[in-house]
Amino acid sequence: MISRLRIPEDLQKRAVSISDDIPLPLSPLMIRAAWEPVISRLEEFRSGETITLVVNDSTRPASFRMLAAIEHELSGIVRILFATGTHRPVTLEEKDLLLGGLFPEAPWKSSDCDSGEMIYIGRTSRGTPVSLDPWILDGNPVVSVNSVEPHYFAGYTGGRKSFLPGVSARKTIVSNHFLACLPGSNPGELNNNPVHLDMMEALKLIEERTEIVQGNGVVYDGELVHFTTGSCEASFMAAVDACSRLSTLAETVKSPVVVLHPGSPLDVSLYQSEKAIYNCHSLVEDGGVLLLVSSCTEGLGADHMEKAFKASMDSDWEAPEIEQYNLGEHTIVRLKNMRRRIRFALASGLPDAIVSGMGIEPVHDIEDWLRHQGCGNPLFIPRAGFVVPLIESDI
Repeated sequence: MISRLRIPEDLQKRAVSISDDIPLPLSPLMIRAAWEPVISRLEEFRSGETITLVVNDSTRPASFRMLAAIEHELSGIVRILFATGTHRPVTLEEKDLLLGGLFPEAPWKSSDCDSGEMIYIGRTSRGTPVSLDPWILDGNPVVSVNSVEPHYFAGYTGGRKSFLPGVSARKTIVSNHFLACLPGSNPGELNNNPVHLDMMEALKLIEERTEIVQGNGVVYDGELVHFTTGSCEASFMAAVDACSRLSTLAETVKSPVVVLHPGSPLDVSLYQSEKAIYNCHSLVEDGGVLLLVSSCTEGLGADHMEKAFKASMDSDWEAPEIEQYNLGEHTIVRLKNMRRRIRFALASGLPDAIVSGMGIEPVHDIEDWLRHQGCGNPLFIPRAGFVVPLIESDI
């Protein structure tokens, strides 16, 4: 590990954790038992021609642990659809890793949000035009597996996100993500979250046309620790309940210096890693600094990232209306609000010129940087992309 990413041992010892009770990984028998309520339905699906299996892409935990228990039921009749949303396509090597070698002969593809073959099925009450990959709407049943963790504007990943944004057209995703500019679109929040509620409306439109069985899991430190199956909404909400118990960080003391590591696989790019910032920025005292530690092996991870950070420094930039909104501009709204009270620093594999150009302090040596901050008790949050802190004003 290069020096800029080496977190000092004394800081690691002070890491803020959710609980001392580390959940145990589910055994294969336990995962099979979680599938039992829908096994008979899966066996009925075998009488048809094809089952569409919707699974995570490389920015989310791999799906194979959830699927190995039903390999027999799906073998030979399944096609794989990776829910990539606006992310890049899954490579052949990644496909094998994400599926753990399951279904090696199955047809597969990544959903292409810019494909002209997307099928329109209606519009939500918030105006989102819902268009989806044709594999979802060609009359074949769908089995979807997903992972649930806090999400910085949708409340939580999982469930309905397999479909929006997972297998939706770009215009559908853009319209839905515009709602992240509005109040209520916060990590760990569902009840008044416009993004989540819009996704649920889109899901209802899909379920009117397609039969869906879904499994939702919770992954902790790379291990599957909770899994439930059933309808999209029921299995999702059960996983949300389990996830909230593992992700709510009851840390009531702010600090002038907060160090975050997003956790794997979010450390693959700044686009994914910044979710840790959105989750945990409230722990930084006014006038303090937040240091994000991330390898960013795939660079920025999205074309709009550099533009978003630069725009957030522009005092004249104003949040757009839906007609002018471009994908990713909800991040500018958040970053502008944060910059009013805290500073950003980054220890990464990104070139210093790019980091500085985004108004972020590049950090080459974390231990030396901490000494110069003059803070005797900085906070360190590992897996920061997967936690939602509570502070005194929230309790």
